[in-house]
Amino acid sequence: MTASAIELVFPAHARYLSLARLGLAGVAPVARLDATELADLKLAVTEACANAVRHAYPSDDGGDVRVTIEVAHGAVVVEVADSGRGIESDELADWDPDDLHEEGMGLAIIRSVMDEVEIAAPIGGGTVVRLVKRVGAPTHG
Repeated sequence: MTASAIELVFPAHARYLSLARLGLAGVAPVARLDATELADLKLAVTEACANAVRHAYPSDDGGDVRVTIEVAHGAVVVEVADSGRGIESDELADWDPDDLHEEGMGLAIIRSVMDEVEIAAPIGGGTVVRLVKRVGAPTHG
C-alpha cells in the first residue's frame, strides 16, 4: 500500500458498511472529488461491500471485508475484497450488466456510476471488485 492509499478491514456485517463510506469521505479532499463524484463512489462501494456481506460467507460468523482506497493518476481506485466462497468463473463469464433483475441490480448500479468495474475470483477463493472513478471525467457506465 502506498502513502496515497488506505485500507479498511471490517467484519462482514451490514452494520459496518458505513466505515467504507467514511473512508471515502476522508479521501475526498485529497482526491479533489466533487459532491457528485463522491456520491457515486459511496453508492458503488456500499453496493460492493453489501454484496460481500450478503454473498461471501454462508453464515453470520463469516469473515472480513477488505476495502482499499487509492488516489493515483487522476483517479480513485477502490478494491472491495472478501475471502468467502467467491464467484464461479463461468458466472463471471456469463454476467451481463444489461440483464437487470433484482438479484443483480447492485452490479448494474455500480457499473452505471463508475468509469471501470472489474470482478475477479482469485484462485485462493473470495471475490475482488475493483472500481475506478476518474476525477473530473464523465461516467462511462
